[in-house]
Amino acid sequence: MELIIEEISRGKKLIGRHKFATSTVNVGRAYNNDIILSDPHICPEHLALKCEDGIWYIKDLESLNGSVFANKQPLTQWQALVSGDIIRLGKTQLRFYLPNHPVSKSVEFSELENAVEYFGRWSMIIAMVALFGLINFAMLYLNDPNKEIVYSQLFIGVISVTIGYALWPLLCSLMAFLNKHEPRVGSQLGVSFVIINMFWILDFIDALLGFNISSQWSWHWLLAAASIGLTFSLFWFNFYIAFQQSPKRRFRIAAGLTIIIYGGLYMNELSDKPEFNPYPVYNSTVLTPIFSVAPASSSDEFIKQSDDLFIEADKNIDKK
Repeated sequence: MELIIEEISRGKKLIGRHKFATSTVNVGRAYNNDIILSDPHICPEHLALKCEDGIWYIKDLESLNGSVFANKQPLTQWQALVSGDIIRLGKTQLRFYLPNHPVSKSVEFSELENAVEYFGRWSMIIAMVALFGLINFAMLYLNDPNKEIVYSQLFIGVISVTIGYALWPLLCSLMAFLNKHEPRVGSQLGVSFVIINMFWILDFIDALLGFNISSQWSWHWLLAAASIGLTFSLFWFNFYIAFQQSPKRRFRIAAGLTIIIYGGLYMNELSDKPEFNPYPVYNSTVLTPIFSVAPASSSDEFIKQSDDLFIEADKNIDKK
């Protein structure tokens, strides 16, 4: 009977798979074995397997560190294998399957996975990175305090910021590669820069509302909630692409990182905030006219509106 042997990690992630149609299989570090493992804690001849009457048996060959089942039962004599059994030898784990072992149903591509693949196209990545660079260039240009602008320095600043933001998705791809998963660098970059560009949209909305709405209307909590949601989404998608995790575990990790970041920012803001400031604070920030929803008025119109306001006030006083 055929036997399938998988080498798996401690987290039960597949590293390698072998299929044998022979009646005996030998496992160890020696080169005459059927499965050659590089773990230094494994003996040259470590495990032996044999098939008798359609049943596979396994035995430890009196190795130095021994072999145990996943339930920590030591393997000291010939024992029958059950499809799905996991044997630990040294720091390596082997999983054994028989050919008739049931497999899970095929998974249909979801809309979420299709969206991840779409944003992972290099055309989308280039578009999102270019949009991020243009917005950064515009912001650096508008906020430059120098009268004489050096465009080469602006370009260097844009490139540095773009590379800085690209390090996180690249790090996620590296972690996926080290954990024997597909790196999916394109999907990591595409999704990350889509979400990062949404942060710029939030900043624009914040400036637009701050310039046109009274301070009595509190919209900052709504934008803060949207910012927290985007941060959580960024981490959630990064781990969705990089690792094969359960939805619950992915949610906990993304939520934990989000809480750490915004909790730290909130504590830092509290530490920098003075206890009491007896002097009024004047915000002298000048925004460009495009942030104003109301049309601009000329000086003559402003003076006339002011005079009308005083006349109306005098009339109200006379009535009283």
